[in-house]
Amino acid sequence: MSAQLPFFPPSLPDETLYSRVSRYHLMSGNRTDGQTFNELFDCKPMNLGGVVPFRMEILASRLPGDADENLAELTQHNTLLPAFRPFLGKPIPSNNGNSQEITHLPRHVVGMNGDAELCRSCTREDLELYGASYYHRSHQIPGVSVCWKHRETLVSSCFNCRFPFQHKNKLLSVPWAACRCSELFSSDKDSTVAGQLEHSYAVYSHNLLQENMPPIHPDLLMNTYREKIRQRGFSRGSLINLKDFQDSMIESLGEPFIRSVDPAFSAQRTMSWLRLSYIESALDLPITRHLLLGLHLFGTANQFNTDVHTFVTSNLASPKQSRTADADMDRQRNEHRRKIIAELKKNPDLTMEKLWKRKIKVVAWLFDHDRTWLNNTMSPDNKKIASMATSQVQIDEALDCDYARMVEEHSRKLFEQAGKPQKVTIGKILACLPKTVAPSSVSRDRFPQLFATLDLCKESSWCFSARKVLWALGELDRFEETITISHIILRSGVIHSGVEDILRFCDWDAEKLSKSKIDVRHLLAKAGITRTWRGPSDGKLGTRAGRGYVRKYT
Repeated sequence: MSAQLPFFPPSLPDETLYSRVSRYHLMSGNRTDGQTFNELFDCKPMNLGGVVPFRMEILASRLPGDADENLAELTQHNTLLPAFRPFLGKPIPSNNGNSQEITHLPRHVVGMNGDAELCRSCTREDLELYGASYYHRSHQIPGVSVCWKHRETLVSSCFNCRFPFQHKNKLLSVPWAACRCSELFSSDKDSTVAGQLEHSYAVYSHNLLQENMPPIHPDLLMNTYREKIRQRGFSRGSLINLKDFQDSMIESLGEPFIRSVDPAFSAQRTMSWLRLSYIESALDLPITRHLLLGLHLFGTANQFNTDVHTFVTSNLASPKQSRTADADMDRQRNEHRRKIIAELKKNPDLTMEKLWKRKIKVVAWLFDHDRTWLNNTMSPDNKKIASMATSQVQIDEALDCDYARMVEEHSRKLFEQAGKPQKVTIGKILACLPKTVAPSSVSRDRFPQLFATLDLCKESSWCFSARKVLWALGELDRFEETITISHIILRSGVIHSGVEDILRFCDWDAEKLSKSKIDVRHLLAKAGITRTWRGPSDGKLGTRAGRGYVRKYT
């Protein structure tokens, strides 16, 4: 790793990291983009247009001061993460105590990223105030097409030749330098005033970025949405009438506006367009739908933040109350029983009177909800049995920890083994255990850590298909066959749409990859594919085969 940077341009208000790096490239006088990427990120040119660019920790370590503080500042002030954070669900704790929210960006929340956008009036004002124009974060939020401040339509390409400002793995040159057609960016061009809805969406998105909300638990976010929908009268008994609300929302906002914001709606993928359910610890909605829903339900980002806090304090946020009441009762009963058994193990001669003094809340709950078990357990004949049960619980806890470690190691070996890829399934992973553990609800209660590890280690169909595509490329080159989509399909066994989606999502050049040594782990990690990868789109693998129903708008 090289020494610290001699300088790095200070961040301007609401500036993207892409813009800061591009300004550094121009100010440093580097001849190539590759030289700048090597200085800042110690890598070849890569994409800087996502929500949170990769390898930011390398840049943070090369800036003056503490690396962790630099990374936090870059993330907070130069990325779109503050706007996405409320919808990413529960942060995953990492070994160093920080959360992995920077890298844990579910594909079904992020959606699609757009092009680099500029506002003419903003570039003119920034030049007067700060001496340089730059790219604003608020203009890069998915679905935003107008400036929240000036209500002007944003531009993403040259006025003269329509050449886009942003290109894959390239730094930005406009508005600081001329376009490839030698035309300089002019902020004096005639601008188009956007409609009211487009402007309201841009204002809501900008204000949400400034609210800096923490991650919201998916149950809390889902129930906040449900309560607001119920308040509008869209209810059916104790449930909400989501279909009627969706139709009302579409009618209120208008199909043309929603199509301009949401790519799935524009492609007429409207079946279950609003889904108030969550997967992988986050609601199954892309950011554009969250923003549309928030704009329609709350009006302002501040009101959204206020209603979430109000929902918590008013004790309305009981997650999945109707469906999980029995499960919560069982967990509470088991927890209280374990506490009583632990007390009996410490003192087998413990009387009911002394137990009341030591564990009054626990005994009171059991007396009201589980009195028969409490009386039987406290009888002299059953105290010995209770002590034995405690020993079994401790044995299970030790086995749970050992089993979790064993399956994690075994699943890693299965995933990395050479030859034709084999899907890493729960059955194959459990085969490594010395004793048979059936994947049942009873086993999950007995070994919670083991099954939590299994859920993270098992491989999704999309990840398995990506590995098969890479393996097929190597095999085609080994047998000197032509690299075509049809040959990849035949060799890998992945459907046509799946191969195309994977290659497009990962930006893999099949011809180029087949001629080089294929490092599967490196390529998957570079593309952001984990074992639980849900795929490049909302659809499931294989669902687009045949004549699928597509709603037609008239």
